Amino acid sequence: MLDINLFREEKGHNPEIIRESLRRRYANVQDVDAIIDLDKVYRQLLYELENLRKEFNKINKQVAQLKIAKQDATETIAKTEEVKQKIAEKDVEVKDSWAVLKSKLEKIGNLVHDSVPVSDDEANNAVIRTWGEKRLEPKLKNHVELVELLGIADTKRGADVAGGRGYYLKGDGVRLNQALINFGLDFLEKRGYTALQTPFFMRKDVMAKCAQLAQFDEELYKVTFVDCFRDLSSFCVLGWYWYLYKL
Repeated sequence: MLDINLFREEKGHNPEIIRESLRRRYANVQDVDAIIDLDKVYRQLLYELENLRKEFNKINKQVAQLKIAKQDATETIAKTEEVKQKIAEKDVEVKDSWAVLKSKLEKIGNLVHDSVPVSDDEANNAVIRTWGEKRLEPKLKNHVELVELLGIADTKRGADVAGGRGYYLKGDGVRLNQALINFGLDFLEKRGYTALQTPFFMRKDVMAKCAQLAQFDEELYKVTFVDCFRDLSSFCVLGWYWYLYKL
């Protein structure tokens, strides 16, 4: 999510940079103007809230002074209660305003680098480098057909146990996968990188800070229902035999 300050000209930033980035994405440029307008409303409400808090503190001091002077503070205390109620109401307005603003902000992707080709079609992606010669023989088998032909994976059983795109690697398939992992680790560690094994899942609020969640929401692998769990691999092995015997 972009920093809201990037939309604020008075902070020395230029919102036109964000508009141009959206044009390069073929996205809606008007979202920038909407965010700027929502931000003005949010900051005005925040300003009003801060003023109410200052007023509350000022009246509170008056109450303290009246009590020290042994004078009647009933009317002034009533004012503090009135202002306290206004603060509570204004605080709700501020939070609601920020929620609307934040939801708009989350739809804006990171700024596109100048080196990124402008295109709305993956076919125009820039080719950085290639390796080997492309084979052009007819009826070449894809990777799914190859692993099933070699007997190193079971995609049908995997899909039945885990859902779409689920698969089991077996025999040499497991060894091949592990060999590729080890090759990758050796390759990176020789170049000064530190290996990092990440959690299998991310909280939604953390993911929103790392990516344009609104855009990728339909593409993410996510758990949104109660009949799917991520647990011990031994349970997945049981799933293999469940498929075999339909227990």
